[in-house]
Amino acid sequence: MKAQANGGPIGRTPRRPQDFSRQGGDLERFEIFEDEFLHETFADFERAVLQDNITLCDAKSGILLTFTGAVVIFCLNGVNLAPEPHRIADWASLGETVGYIGAAASCLISCAFSFATIKPRIQREHVDDHIFWEAPAFRLPVESYIARMHAMDLRSAHDEKLRHLHALAGICRTKYAHLGHAMNFALAGFVLLVLAELARALP
Repeated sequence: MKAQANGGPIGRTPRRPQDFSRQGGDLERFEIFEDEFLHETFADFERAVLQDNITLCDAKSGILLTFTGAVVIFCLNGVNLAPEPHRIADWASLGETVGYIGAAASCLISCAFSFATIKPRIQREHVDDHIFWEAPAFRLPVESYIARMHAMDLRSAHDEKLRHLHALAGICRTKYAHLGHAMNFALAGFVLLVLAELARALP
């Protein structure tokens, strides 16, 4: 096989130092791109998890609101505010009335917490972004909105996404706190309802 003057094979160009530096720069840019891609992927995953938890919490609160609302109506119908004269001093009759009133009050408080859970939350502060549906950007004409979105740099978009995730996490914490209170009051109301029914069953 023919060889070049420097001893290398014909047809293969020796690598120059700048070729290695260019390869190193490409590798560095690829690593930066990979890091940004992983950050975006994790942010999307985190948003999906938070949104799933919010949806699940709203569904549970809706079911609990329906149940406790029905219990409130049942308890109010069962309250006997004007007992018969010979039963005024009857402790069972008094316990029945107190049980129904207590159950209705507990379930009514539970309804309030459940409604607070599913109530839409509109945060008026820090709305000048490109995510919140009431932000000024979405009130622009469509062409102006598109131009504004094209002018936004990727770093700002990523920061807005992170702020949105932080807001979703706060909403999720508040919703589950309200749901916990609603379930506790619903449980107390259910116990009082059972006691009222037992008092009614007594002779």
